[in-house]
Amino acid sequence: MKTIAIFFLNVIQNTLGMTLGWLFRPKTKQHSYKVLSDVEKVKYLEKRRQYKGYKKQWLYYRCREEGLLETYYKLFKTEVEGQDAGTKFSFGKYQGEFVEDIFESDKEYINWLSQQKWLAQYLDESDMIHELLHLEDENKNEF
Repeated sequence: MKTIAIFFLNVIQNTLGMTLGWLFRPKTKQHSYKVLSDVEKVKYLEKRRQYKGYKKQWLYYRCREEGLLETYYKLFKTEVEGQDAGTKFSFGKYQGEFVEDIFESDKEYINWLSQQKWLAQYLDESDMIHELLHLEDENKNEF
């Protein structure tokens, strides 16, 4: 009988502890990410990206999901104002990289791309690749 009484007292004590415990719990900043300013959120996400070892594109897509692109562009401007930085790949292993940079570092990839029929659906990249190859051919013919 004594063990049954102890069991029921423990059940009551645990039930009261769980029920009333949330009332007397110290208030912590729950959801503290939500109270950050947009600039602080983007900086936090960049630190997280670096810590986790994610690619740079992760930050862009995460900011786009959360509606922070304007702040992202203010903090991480990639283009100098007044200058056209060029065309970036929107597909493939060099997605987000400038076509001109890849042309200098991996000409085999550019040559392979220029022979692909599906490249025509990516108008900006297609025009830039054909223009670069044409300029290279002209330079070879001059010498």
